[in-house]
Amino acid sequence: MMELNIANLGFYALALVAIVASFRVIVHTNPVHAILSMIVSLLAVAGIFFYLGAPFAGVLEIIVYAGAILVLFVFVIMMLNLGSQNHQTEKQWMSSSAWAMPTCLMIVIASVMIGMIGGSAEGLGQINSEVVDAKAVGIHLFTQYVLLVEVAAFLLLGALVAAYHLGKKALDDENISHFQNQSITTNQGEDV
Repeated sequence: MMELNIANLGFYALALVAIVASFRVIVHTNPVHAILSMIVSLLAVAGIFFYLGAPFAGVLEIIVYAGAILVLFVFVIMMLNLGSQNHQTEKQWMSSSAWAMPTCLMIVIASVMIGMIGGSAEGLGQINSEVVDAKAVGIHLFTQYVLLVEVAAFLLLGALVAAYHLGKKALDDENISHFQNQSITTNQGEDV
């Protein structure tokens, strides 16, 4: 069991931030506030990865999840909230009460990360003395776990092909119905 000392205090602070931010994701009814709390939660988990000596996993957490996927979520939310009736609601999203708690949690994350990097000689891996880099991850993925990587690749390829065919079928159905409506109006115009 880990003993509570100054080195482990940052770990527990990041874990508490991740738990609080994840709870806020669940309880918020406003999707923009939930996404903002989810970004804070994912950044705290990335900090935990850095703290445990896995900087590659931490960077992937930031780039893939907090960067790409959540930006896509925000884009979808913005596309679904079209209309002028949402103007007042959008003004409430920008209030200081909506941004206060995530900002405080981010200050905790930043202070832990600054203390972790500036406080030790090696900067990373304060709890775990061994730092896992990208080369070690790649060696394990493509030697010991190569079958699982190939299965995941085939599943993703199957999902991609299925999504393409489902989208193409929906587009074909829309084109057929549009063509039928156009031919009906053309025939009605000739009858007159």
